[in-house]
Amino acid sequence: MFLSRTLLIPVLGLCSAVALASEPAVTLADAWIRALPPTQPVTAAYVAITNSGAIPITLTGADIDGVGRVEIHTTREVDGLVRMEQLTTLTIEPGETQALAPGGAHFMLFDLAAMPRAGDYQQMCLNFQDGGKVCTESAVRKSAAEGRHDHHQHH
Repeated sequence: MFLSRTLLIPVLGLCSAVALASEPAVTLADAWIRALPPTQPVTAAYVAITNSGAIPITLTGADIDGVGRVEIHTTREVDGLVRMEQLTTLTIEPGETQALAPGGAHFMLFDLAAMPRAGDYQQMCLNFQDGGKVCTESAVRKSAAEGRHDHHQHH
């Protein structure tokens, strides 16, 4: 009886450590949507994604309240011209933070129910290749510098 108790404790400890090590840990910060004039048909959204897990994570898209379609885009300079290109995925390595920000990778928002209004908040859920989803509230503002308000969520 004493022997079985001694063996059971280390085995349970090992199982917990393995389960925790295999799950990705995602943190979202400073999620925001750009407020544009109501006549504009599209806008953009941004967020900083941190992977504090031990394995790479792959972003496949997002769902945002009031938005029909969300695409991942990046901005690149080609032959002296700045162009947007659609990405199907975005991989974040362990220990990395990928900041989706103006002038770089970002979400393009299409088929809007209405242009988001500055001062409002909308739910943003990021979708990952493993089937995981991480959600946060995103502030609607006119610029990156305007009224930063961080909401953190973990996966």
